[in-house]
Amino acid sequence: MRSVALTVWFFLNVVLLGMCGYIYLLWLQYWRHISVKNQQTQELTYTQQQPYVEYYDEGDFTTAHQKNGNPLMRISEAFLDKSERIRLFNFKNKIIARLRQVIMKESSNYGSVKNENPYNVPYRPQAPNNVKSDWTCDMASSVEKFRTLEKNDIDHMLTKNIPDVPLFDDNEVFGTCAIISNAATLRNSNLGYFIDQHDLVLRFNNAPTKGYEKDVGSKTTIRILNSQVVTKPQFQFVSSPLYKRLKLLMWDPSNYTSSINEWITSPEHNFIDNYISFRKSNPRSNFHIVHPQYLWRLWDYIQDHTTAHIRRNPPSSGFLGLAMLLPRCTVVNMFEFIPSERMTHRCHYYHEKVDVTCTFGIWHPLAAEKLLMLTANTMPDQTVFHTGFLSIPGYKSPICTSL
Repeated sequence: MRSVALTVWFFLNVVLLGMCGYIYLLWLQYWRHISVKNQQTQELTYTQQQPYVEYYDEGDFTTAHQKNGNPLMRISEAFLDKSERIRLFNFKNKIIARLRQVIMKESSNYGSVKNENPYNVPYRPQAPNNVKSDWTCDMASSVEKFRTLEKNDIDHMLTKNIPDVPLFDDNEVFGTCAIISNAATLRNSNLGYFIDQHDLVLRFNNAPTKGYEKDVGSKTTIRILNSQVVTKPQFQFVSSPLYKRLKLLMWDPSNYTSSINEWITSPEHNFIDNYISFRKSNPRSNFHIVHPQYLWRLWDYIQDHTTAHIRRNPPSSGFLGLAMLLPRCTVVNMFEFIPSERMTHRCHYYHEKVDVTCTFGIWHPLAAEKLLMLTANTMPDQTVFHTGFLSIPGYKSPICTSL
């Protein structure tokens, strides 16, 4: 009888212990699910349906490949072991797949999303599937010459304050040009010294260099600003030293078919007063404004070279900078426009804001622009996805002059 009681007691304890373990596993699984769901809600955007892309934050990828502080222009894949090469190959494919998925999503929503065409861009057919790697050379004849607003474009107080000197002289040409994105992937890149060796360095908006010289350099030749930076008080445009003693170029979007008169009477951001104040305070400044219709000619070109319908908003400042420099540079090196393995969820290298759309685009046709950049790139995958920059030949390169 005693043995029966012990057996029953042992059985009940085993059952109770099993039930407790099962409940614990259910509880653990539940909270793991809640944690993942909260993280996705925080960090994923309209691209939730896109393939997963791994985000790395592993610090410096260039130190081992520097010579006197200067990353080598071409780094042999021999520096990477087999596992690193496989990881690099997989990362590249995931980035390209993500960019293509973003374009396909935008194209599938073409004409069906409310207010997705705020600038009244007319229908334009998709390009055939034959984009060539030398499409940049074709821009020389396919897109009108880079154009800024001129005094004789309209009789207005704004144009009366435009500098008499052009943004660039006709004979102002450069060997190497660097376009520096604001991407967080520049952190721990150690690319600063190499960036400063370029003949011209282009930066954007309010991106600082002070305190970040090791990664982004300190040299700035020209800065492209969107009209929000010029307009909004938090950027302190008129008083900040960030915008002094260098060339400045600003853009403000217009309706696709708007005339200069229509645009200037109702700009998207009312930058005019600050522009005039800045010019009066800095009369020797070389500060110009992109002709608003030039932005749409660039958009036309991107659509004409993309095999899907792209977002009907103006091109990014990065693509504008590339188009501006192609006629003047032998080679244009673009830093972290295509994300390297340092990619994280952060948006900019100079603050902690988390926004995945900074990389893959939610307003500009950014994914289409980046795929075009990759098509024209002459650097190996090692340099693009590991070191962090790609190279595009300018109109003055042997590639273009031989055509």
